[in-house]
Amino acid sequence: KEYKSKLVVFPKKANKPKKGDSSRDECATATQLGGANVMPLTADKPELEMVAVTNEMKSFNAYQKLRVERANARLVGIRQKRAEEEAAKAKEASKMK
Repeated sequence: KEYKSKLVVFPKKANKPKKGDSSRDECATATQLGGANVMPLTADKPELEMVAVTNEMKSFNAYQKLRVERANARLVGIRQKRAEEEAAKAKEASKMK
């Protein structure tokens, strides 16, 4: 918002300014600012919470967990189809008896 308030937009055609362009007075008094700290960027740094490392954290295998979950996501359709086929076979077997 501060940037927008200081912004001066020069019209492409001086005799036909469009909506959003600055007025003639603003264009006449506008000056080019230079240097690194014209308008410094301020990024809010998130606060980090320090946590003690537990044995559970040390023994957790993140890579292995990711591989297992990726495989589960990939095979969900095949496993569902196989379960439906097993259910259909069980239903057929119960009908045959």
